[in-house]
Amino acid sequence: MRAGTGASVRAHLTRLVPAWRPSGERADRLVVLALAMVAFKASNSQFLSQHLPGRTAELANFILEYLAFLIFCVLTALALRRPLASWVVRCRPHRLLAMSPLFAALALLVVLFTAVPPVVGGRQLVDDANAMAVCGARAIAAGADPYRVPEITCLKSLGVSPTLATPLKVGPLKNVAVYPTPTQILAAASSPDQGGLRLFSPLGKPPLTPVAMVPVAGLPLWARTVWTAIPVLVLLLALIFAAGQLWPAAGGLLLLTLFLNGSLVNFAANGNGETFAYALMALSVLWIRRPLLSAVCLALAVGSNQLAWFFAPGYLLLAVEEGQVGRRLVAGSATLVVTVIPWLIRYPDALGIIVGNLRAHTFPLGSGPITLVLGGFVPAPSRTLLLALSAVAMVGIWAWGALAREYRVAASVLILAGFWLSWRSLDEYLAQIPLLALVALFAVLGSRAGSSASDPPLPAAHHPSPR
Repeated sequence: MRAGTGASVRAHLTRLVPAWRPSGERADRLVVLALAMVAFKASNSQFLSQHLPGRTAELANFILEYLAFLIFCVLTALALRRPLASWVVRCRPHRLLAMSPLFAALALLVVLFTAVPPVVGGRQLVDDANAMAVCGARAIAAGADPYRVPEITCLKSLGVSPTLATPLKVGPLKNVAVYPTPTQILAAASSPDQGGLRLFSPLGKPPLTPVAMVPVAGLPLWARTVWTAIPVLVLLLALIFAAGQLWPAAGGLLLLTLFLNGSLVNFAANGNGETFAYALMALSVLWIRRPLLSAVCLALAVGSNQLAWFFAPGYLLLAVEEGQVGRRLVAGSATLVVTVIPWLIRYPDALGIIVGNLRAHTFPLGSGPITLVLGGFVPAPSRTLLLALSAVAMVGIWAWGALAREYRVAASVLILAGFWLSWRSLDEYLAQIPLLALVALFAVLGSRAGSSASDPPLPAAHHPSPR
């Protein structure tokens, strides 16, 4: 038994010896995905408008951002296509991964030198969702209802400017054309509750987000940042194990998502409680071949963040592909019953507020075509129209994956790209796509654990046994 255990440990250590000149299909896919991430970063860049004056430069910048996002989607689909396109294989992109262990070391140094100084100096960015999770956690710890904490009161208690609150298009802000100015927000914040009319969004996240922050709710921001770094570390270690000899490149790419606004690593570096939900979404994909563990992760994510609700259909595409959908549904449902239902019973107004938060008449914000409205180039269209377009896009992407098996994995993660057309296409909605694509590459398109980095993908008809 001991000899067998020792041999197994040695085998695992051997497969983690990094390849200095990696080759094979997975390496090719990883390079294409890295290029997709570069395009994603460009899709949220104001470089042109910041360096050239005038409205023409601003409009040109928007157009370039849209093209970059389209390129990102195309490259992501190519990276996750099954089989990998022959012309991509002929280009041998894996050659760019030479010396990847040095890339991993450089990525780690860059991330440390970028993320640590703000933590030490207390200069991290805290948005209203981040703040409300902390205030909600404090309310839970005090035996109060987290869904009754006023947003303005919460922001002030944490030293965050009320201008970062999420205003609603009601009351004194009802006739604001596009988005309230800081002056208008501050004026509304002086009387955030007019005759029972709520002017700002309350805690709108499912209960597991504030619950996750209870252990550190009373601690300084740096301590909350250390806490939110834990799920990133868990995911990083799991990805390293799944990537085998490609772990330096895969781990380096995960770390460098720090520079993608709204990404898992970016949020963790700012002590944002939503990190737990995004990490759980990624783990549900990375462990897709472990039906029970994967389903539990997704259920916990669903109980933490609404984004997981919209990703669930994409997960279903992967689940049908891998099998044992029934076991996954039972495990996921049981997890929700045990972990979420008690909180909904404890706070009976929670469900109404969470759903109402999705339906609330917010102001437009984000990237995508809505920037033309924010920039004053076109009048604001119907909010319902944009929400409908976003929904149609998601359904279309899901149907594409259901009908075209070669793009099923790509469709499962690109389903979130439908938010790009939405009324509020916030960074964090879109920034999880590169993360999910990265873990899907090794979980679904990679070989079984323990094989080499250059092994071909599993045959289409093969379904590994449950664990």
